Amino acid sequence: MEHPISSFTQQVKHLGKRLTIQRRAVLLYMLHTLTTPAPTAKDVYHALKSEMPNITLSTVYTSLRFFVKMGVLEEQVNPDAPNRFLCKMSPENLALKEVM
Repeated sequence: MEHPISSFTQQVKHLGKRLTIQRRAVLLYMLHTLTTPAPTAKDVYHALKSEMPNITLSTVYTSLRFFVKMGVLEEQVNPDAPNRFLCKMSPENLALKEVM
């Protein structure tokens, strides 16, 4: 059976994008993070910064929004606080929808 990340990589390529090291790190962090409340982009950035010193907050935001479009994440919008991102998939069940 094909690994879910390999399948995901192929779907991203099909959309004309690449699963960069940074996007992969964001995806893996979100798939394995079950924090309450859901993390903000800054939470993800700070969690990854020690392992990836060259990652930027902009890259994290872009990656999170890309995964929202793919249906992997859900963006919880709050006008009085930073948006939070909730993973809708489990690592074992990475089913994706087409980007709109």
